[in-house]
Amino acid sequence: MTFKGKLISGLAAATGILLLVAVMSYRSLIQNAEHRQWVLHTYEVLGKLDEVRIGMTDAETGERGYIVTGDESYLAPYVRGVAQVHQSTEEVRKLTTDNAKQQRALDSLEPIIVARLGELRERIEVRRQQGLTAGISAVREGAGKEYMDQIRAALAGMKEEEEVLLAQRSMELTASSQRTRMVLVFGECLGLVMVGVAGFITQREMVRRSEAEEETRKLNTDLERKVAERTAELAERARDLERSNMELEQFAYVASHDLQEPLRTIASFTQLLAKRYGDKLDDKAREFIGFAVDGSKRMQTLINDLLSFSRVGTQGKALVPVRCETMLDAVLRNLKRAIEESGAVITRDSLPVVLADEMQLGQLLQNLIGNAIKFRGDKASRIHVGAERNGTGWKISVRDNGIGIGQEHYERIFVIFQRLHTKTQYAGTGIGLAICKKIAERHGGRIWVEPTPGGGSTFYFTIADAASFEFKERETDEIRISG
Repeated sequence: MTFKGKLISGLAAATGILLLVAVMSYRSLIQNAEHRQWVLHTYEVLGKLDEVRIGMTDAETGERGYIVTGDESYLAPYVRGVAQVHQSTEEVRKLTTDNAKQQRALDSLEPIIVARLGELRERIEVRRQQGLTAGISAVREGAGKEYMDQIRAALAGMKEEEEVLLAQRSMELTASSQRTRMVLVFGECLGLVMVGVAGFITQREMVRRSEAEEETRKLNTDLERKVAERTAELAERARDLERSNMELEQFAYVASHDLQEPLRTIASFTQLLAKRYGDKLDDKAREFIGFAVDGSKRMQTLINDLLSFSRVGTQGKALVPVRCETMLDAVLRNLKRAIEESGAVITRDSLPVVLADEMQLGQLLQNLIGNAIKFRGDKASRIHVGAERNGTGWKISVRDNGIGIGQEHYERIFVIFQRLHTKTQYAGTGIGLAICKKIAERHGGRIWVEPTPGGGSTFYFTIADAASFEFKERETDEIRISG
């Protein structure tokens, strides 16, 4: 068989084997995702059961605080606890529809909860209408301890059932993960073997070529006196060498392009299934494919954000005097649609001229204002951009009245990939504030966050003053900001 025939046969065999590995890998990943989902489902049920217990405790605490003090503010934990109990119980009911045992346990638990909450409500009314003595007497005469003991016992039984399921599902997940790893390792080993075989074939062909060239040189030396007689033979050998060179070039091209195609097939297999066979699969398969396609889109977004993160230091422009007023106008034009949809009101102080990379300063302001719009609370969103002297430079602030940030997360939010909310609550990749931190540090400053009095957060960053530099005024219609 010729070298070309061997090459074509090898490529066909490699493609078939890699497609088989791709199918096996896909099936293993689907099974692994299903087992992981069940484990997460069990953890969610356990969490909701704990929320029921905590809600009952909060309701009881609020009731007792009100009976003792008569202060209506002490009823806040009671109101919050009652709402949490009802919501968490309903969520447990939905999460355990596949488990008849847990449904029966919940059927027994709910009347006890209703009775206990009714008793708490009656005591509150007694305290409100008849005073402290009557309220304390109602507490002594009630059956609160018996109700709570029954509730705790029922919750403990349901948690025990979920922990048994958790252990079983964790074992299934571990076994599935091991199978997936085995398939992937097998695929990697197979790829290495094919690369080795390709290298071996290439080496043999190169040796054959080298030997042919050496033989040609010897013949030229030995048969110089017979050049005329051997011209045709040497020409034929030259054509052989030319064909050999062409085959080697073709192989090199195939090795660098076509051999990668089966590997690319593995990476795009899920998307191809979604496009070509989505209407032939059942709902569960389409759901899994949807997860995979959604993951691919999130990965593309993540890669773009990572590129933005990496380019802050490598592709930044020189620092020049930049008028913050003009830059903020451009940022607000970029965010016009988000501002109109959220109804946000944005105010500003008189802003300075600073020494900055114009594009990166715009990206920093847009990320901070965009986050203030995204993480807004129930009240109308109000955002204020301020500036004040900070030694020889400036301290720029972006203040909002949004949902706020816990003090324990003040440092964590600037670390790459650190999110305080799930992607279903708020979209994003967890890189935006890390980019802001990197931009601030590239400009010789720092960035931090503090709570806003009355609710919300205020982000500050420091930047150098440009007063000692000549500033050339120019019109900025639009700032194209990545990230």
